[in-house]
Amino acid sequence: MSLFGRKKGWKANGKEFRPLCSPLLAGSVNNIRLAVKGHKIDQGYHLKLYRTYIASALITPFRWYEHARYDFFLKQQKIEKDPLFILGHWRSGTTYLHNLLSQDPQMAYVSTYQSVFPELLGSKWVFRPVMRALMPKKRAADNVELNVKYPQEEEFGLGNMCHYCYYYFWLFPHQVKEYYNKFIKFKVDKKIKEEWKEQYLRLVKKAIYDLKRPRFISKNPPNTGRIPIILEMFPNAKFIYIKRDPITTFLSTKRFFKSTIPALQFQNINENELESFIVNIYHRLLKDYKFDKKQIPNGNLIEISYEEFLKQPLKNLKQIYHSLGLDGFFKAQSLFKQYINSQKNFKKKDYILSQEEFARIKKLLNLPDDYKPLNGIKVE
Repeated sequence: MSLFGRKKGWKANGKEFRPLCSPLLAGSVNNIRLAVKGHKIDQGYHLKLYRTYIASALITPFRWYEHARYDFFLKQQKIEKDPLFILGHWRSGTTYLHNLLSQDPQMAYVSTYQSVFPELLGSKWVFRPVMRALMPKKRAADNVELNVKYPQEEEFGLGNMCHYCYYYFWLFPHQVKEYYNKFIKFKVDKKIKEEWKEQYLRLVKKAIYDLKRPRFISKNPPNTGRIPIILEMFPNAKFIYIKRDPITTFLSTKRFFKSTIPALQFQNINENELESFIVNIYHRLLKDYKFDKKQIPNGNLIEISYEEFLKQPLKNLKQIYHSLGLDGFFKAQSLFKQYINSQKNFKKKDYILSQEEFARIKKLLNLPDDYKPLNGIKVE
């Protein structure tokens, strides 16, 4: 029996949200067709897919308008400052760091709205109020506040611009390894790789053009395994790699995926299957990062610990700017302080594990015998 049945949705603020359509609706009808082609749609999800096709068809004129309005200007748009990429596994502190750095007035980012409607920026006046009304106020997994204007990771946006998207695994979780090979490691035809790069560049330029800010900042966990292709596009890109206690990362990722997949899936998956693919992704992503980071030019990468960063966030943020040669810290310092103060009362999830469960997870993550859990994990 599936852990994630078709009747479930997001739960937040004591309410359950059951999207009638897939986020794929913001892409073209042909993009949806290519995204689902060759993949099994489990019983109970076909009506949702049909509604998604219909919604996509209805908003087609808005996409035509988008291209007419933006294409010329995007060709002229220059990327004046080297982009900044936040790397790290899901639930390792990337969101906090992304939101904090985005307080800097020079940082352009993909907004939550753009992450769903990347080709409808010119029609924000139509779709943003609808999205604001329908989306939950807080993220179901951790109660992080949501807003259509807040920074967001760009992967789903890419999936609505072309059908080469790692986050399709939310829809088809049984294809997670296939998507990793194709859309993180790009073991695909060169033409597909070049088209992905073209669409990614378009997304970056759109964020810069829309916000009128010169430096693009990305927080997108799949990019942790994409260092080579990012360097092909941006040879002098800057990188921040953030890590967190591995067991906390694992437990938080599992909780996050369990709360997110039900509203997005076209395939059922049970808890054992979910845990297996989380472990597989965890090991593969970190292994690829450790191997690929050698390609980053000296001075363009800084590695930090989430737990250590939180002890003195402003001081550590200043060190990041200094290490990467970024300008603008002192100009944005007061904004950084405001955001840090606004998060002081945020309560992180604590986990209580039995000795048996603790030992099992240690083994899954290949942790050493002398590993000690950090604050937030209690072993009984």
